[in-house]
Amino acid sequence: MMKKIITILLVAFFIYSCKKEEKIQPPTITFKFGESYTKNGAIVQVGRKLYFGIQANSGVENITNFTIKKVLNNGSVITVLDSGLNSSSLDVNKLLYQNVEDTVIWTFTVMDKARLSSQITMVVYKDTNSQFGGIFYFPSIKLGYQNNTMFGHFFNPTTGTVYSADSASAFSGDIDILCYYVVSSGTPSPVLSSPGEMDNGSIEAKTYYPYIADWSVRKYTLWDISVDTSPVTATDFYAAQNDSLLILSYHDVWGKKKFKWATTGKIIPFITQAGKKGLIHVINAESVDSGAMEIAIKIQQ
Repeated sequence: MMKKIITILLVAFFIYSCKKEEKIQPPTITFKFGESYTKNGAIVQVGRKLYFGIQANSGVENITNFTIKKVLNNGSVITVLDSGLNSSSLDVNKLLYQNVEDTVIWTFTVMDKARLSSQITMVVYKDTNSQFGGIFYFPSIKLGYQNNTMFGHFFNPTTGTVYSADSASAFSGDIDILCYYVVSSGTPSPVLSSPGEMDNGSIEAKTYYPYIADWSVRKYTLWDISVDTSPVTATDFYAAQNDSLLILSYHDVWGKKKFKWATTGKIIPFITQAGKKGLIHVINAESVDSGAMEIAIKIQQ
């Protein structure tokens, strides 16, 4: 009888151990490899592209968080991406850009619902022969809000060209920026955005400019919304003669699909779909939907 009880207990313990072992399986994460992807130990010039491919699979629980962080030589950590999800797998290609740090340990981490995590790392070095690039500067551009008939609403920041509604559709592939005016939470809100806003979970651009839904190309610009906590000064903006300030000012983790409350005096970092970083100084932003916004802009050549 005792022998039978011991056997049952051993079987129960084995089953319990197997289930416990099953429950502690973390997600897995790996790099994708190919000629287009950045490789471990790469030496890259400032401002050049970094292209990372990541695949991950869940263990027992779904993956709920994916982060990309930069670990610098001094031990400081910069979060580049912190994204929530709820999926059994992850397959992502991420385009980023080499900044001014000498050495970066890029760290990619997935965490599941049980808060189990796995990570992989890659080291990238700055090319010591890097030189800062030139910029385009347009000291006064006027953009009209949705009910303004005097100024165009759409803008190509690399040429300084402003397009009105009747010509924009023919040049949709050249347009990175648009603007409109809303009242948000009771506060007047001039908004800087792009045609690609409508493809990324927002309806305002399409509401005010419905014809962009028919454009064959809708370029997507990201706006750094952290300017109130780490502002660029007007003195620094107007003194910039190369793209060093533009590169340093834009923070990937704060890049959003629009910049609300683009009020007079704000200096706003952005990055276009083509990877060109820039700064916009809002010289004046009127507070009526038939008004306009005057901006100065500097952007990488």
